[in-house]
Amino acid sequence: MGRPKGGAAETSKKPKAKPKQRGGVDFKKYKHKVGRKLPPPKNTTNTEIKSKMIVLPEQSMASERAGMAVNKRGLTLRELLQQTVHYNPKVRRAALNGIKDLVTKHPAELKLHKVAMIEKLQERICDSDKVVRESLYTILQSLIFPSLKEDNAISTRSTLSLLMANVLNGMTHLSMDIQLMAFRFLELVVLNFPSSFPRYAEQAFNNFVAVLSNDRIHLQDKSKLNSVLAGLGHCLSLVARATENDDASDRPVHNLSAKELWKPTLDEDNSGSSTFVTSDVLTKLQNLIQILVNSIEVSASEVCAKPANDAPSSEALLSALHCLDLIFRTFVREAKKPQMEFGRTKTLYGPDWLNSSVLVYLKKLWGVKRLFHEKGDDRFFIFNLKIAEIFLCLRTSVDDTLFSSEELCQFVSSLFSKAKVLRNKDLMETHLGPLITCIPGLISNAADDSKGYLLEAFTDAFRDSNVDCKLILPYLDAVGEMLLPLNISEYHSTWINELPGILLQSVDKAPTVTKVVLELLLRIGQYFPTLECENLRPIAQLFGTKSSSGTVELGPFICLPHDCQELAIACLYYFSNLLPDIIEPLACCCLSDKLEPLILFRIVEVLQSTYKAGNLQITEQLSFLSLLMARFDVNRGMACTLEDAQKISNWNTFKALNHLILTSLSEMGDGSLVLELIWNNLSNEIARKPSPHNINGLFRIIVTLDAATNKLMDEDVIKLIAGYLVDAARDLSKTIEVGFQSDKTRLFQYFIKPCRIMFEQNDKLLCSTLEMLKSFASGNDHIFSSVSNLDYPRELSQRVCIVTTILVFLCNDQRLHRNLSLNKIVIKGILHYIRHQMDSNVSDVTYGEKQTLKFAFEQLKTKALQLNCWDRSELEGLSSTT
Repeated sequence: MGRPKGGAAETSKKPKAKPKQRGGVDFKKYKHKVGRKLPPPKNTTNTEIKSKMIVLPEQSMASERAGMAVNKRGLTLRELLQQTVHYNPKVRRAALNGIKDLVTKHPAELKLHKVAMIEKLQERICDSDKVVRESLYTILQSLIFPSLKEDNAISTRSTLSLLMANVLNGMTHLSMDIQLMAFRFLELVVLNFPSSFPRYAEQAFNNFVAVLSNDRIHLQDKSKLNSVLAGLGHCLSLVARATENDDASDRPVHNLSAKELWKPTLDEDNSGSSTFVTSDVLTKLQNLIQILVNSIEVSASEVCAKPANDAPSSEALLSALHCLDLIFRTFVREAKKPQMEFGRTKTLYGPDWLNSSVLVYLKKLWGVKRLFHEKGDDRFFIFNLKIAEIFLCLRTSVDDTLFSSEELCQFVSSLFSKAKVLRNKDLMETHLGPLITCIPGLISNAADDSKGYLLEAFTDAFRDSNVDCKLILPYLDAVGEMLLPLNISEYHSTWINELPGILLQSVDKAPTVTKVVLELLLRIGQYFPTLECENLRPIAQLFGTKSSSGTVELGPFICLPHDCQELAIACLYYFSNLLPDIIEPLACCCLSDKLEPLILFRIVEVLQSTYKAGNLQITEQLSFLSLLMARFDVNRGMACTLEDAQKISNWNTFKALNHLILTSLSEMGDGSLVLELIWNNLSNEIARKPSPHNINGLFRIIVTLDAATNKLMDEDVIKLIAGYLVDAARDLSKTIEVGFQSDKTRLFQYFIKPCRIMFEQNDKLLCSTLEMLKSFASGNDHIFSSVSNLDYPRELSQRVCIVTTILVFLCNDQRLHRNLSLNKIVIKGILHYIRHQMDSNVSDVTYGEKQTLKFAFEQLKTKALQLNCWDRSELEGLSSTT
């Protein structure tokens, strides 16, 4: 076996040393102790930052805006207006919302800067962002335009000119959305400022023609077409109104109706609106006719083809029919104008043009009408209503070879029949009204054999209409136009018979209808003075109804407005046959505190005029006048001064009524004969024991008619006169010892005046009255209980003072001295009685009462001596010494 290679010699060899690396010298390495801080290097940069706080007062944005008007984001109006032109639509939206917020919080900013706002915001009409345009529309509608209306017309016109320039620019924009939005802005301007439209009418209608001729608008959403047609409708209504005003101004005043004569004038916004109906504008309207008729044909086919109700399409069709109706009305009025006027050439749109050009379009409409007539839905009924309205507008201006009046009457009659079964009553009330107003003209021009079924259909519809229905006023207007002063037909009688029921139902439900019915009844009374009023007797319920117990319950006449009350009273003159049923309830109305004095006086005047015309019995008139005089409620009793009495609300009213009644009685003929006729009424009222105020009125009636009548010698009448004088003097007699007060004296003289006149004319009446007063003074305090409900004083001194007061005032009147002298025995008897009561032997009279009796005795004795009818010896025994 061989020995291994190597061996000890091999293992003893040492490893070879590494060769030294050539090159630069390494950095010297230092050995540092743990925890020792190293010194900074020599090439280190100092990065330490030192700062100090600097305080500058009043440098915040909030303090700079203190007191300024800002929105919730803290922006002023100027900053917000600047942001409205920002390139980012979101910023523009936020700016418009900020403007709305700021103006709402600070209305003064809008008032001061609305012109600057319009100048800046009008650029957003053609904004590319839809939200921005809608926000601008809202701001103009709700904030800027209402404030702009308060400015004067000149500043408003200059401000709107800037806005309208951008509106017209937007109407020709390449973007369809911006075009349609511009038409909405135009509609907004027209609604708020009608007077601004004439200057832009031609351009506006030119743009309407352009946009409606574009097929894209018909293919897009129908709501956009509706927006354009709505704006067109408002513009056309201004044109139609302008031609109507021109037509009214050309008519002589004597040809205008009373309603038109009293029609209020147009305001400043509408002034000058008739200056823009030029030939250029009419040319644009002619172009619109063809466009609208074609649109109606297409829309009608689409609506009829769709099984379900397409609301936008139906609304577009109805708007187009409305616009077409307005255009035709404009041309009809234009054709009726004089063809040759000073300084004006002959118009191109005369009757010949209207007759030749419109027939083509009417043929198409007649075909559309037949298409709708076959359908049973409510919406098709509304379409036919508008078509019928168009045909009725043109019936007198075009040749009727296309459609006869009989066929048109049948068409309209079918519409009235259809209206009965219409499910949507609100829709019917909205659209049937214009058709009703055309009925009088259609009937007046239709042949007798073709108007019968139309009158029948109209009468049935009128009879079925409710008082609170919107159609009741058009029905009443149509009835008023057809009720001419001619022979009344059966339809006229039916219409008249329906009026009392409508009147009574409308008082609570529809006050405006009440006035219209009363006006119509007044016209009927004027046109048909011999009308049979049997079916009009329910009108009496307007004033009141008489119950089974005999009492009268007041009707709604008391609560009617003043003008309605005037109309109702005027109707009484023409429907005098109803007065026997109305006279008593009418008198109760006159006695009500709720009735105004002017209406009360008017009733008396109308009834007096009716009596003078021979339409009211004298007994009924006398009964009415005596009832008012005896039962008119004034203050009870007379314990107040004249000034206090005048403060009572109805004191002056009663005095005026008193004068009016006496004037009416004096106009009736011989006073003694009239008193003979009215005496039973006066006696009955006296038996009711009326108040002293009313007795004064009854006495004045007697004095006015015949103060010397022997009917006053009745014992009850004498008791009434004496008791009346006692009650009148009761309050005044309390001051007999200190002197009569002037205000109470004037009041007593007012009440004693009719008695003084009766005593002057009838000495026997004076004698009997003095005897009654003597009995009262002597203690018979029950003597007046049968004629009065008042309580009379029981004390002797009070009774003597009352009688003395009466005699003193009678003696003060020189005209009564003769009759008083004839009755000096009674006066002497009263003096003897007073003297006897003053005797010291009478124990029932106290010392204080004796002093009062002494003063009254001296007063009466002094006045009695002034009669110059006494001998000195007759009064020698009468001494006041006790």
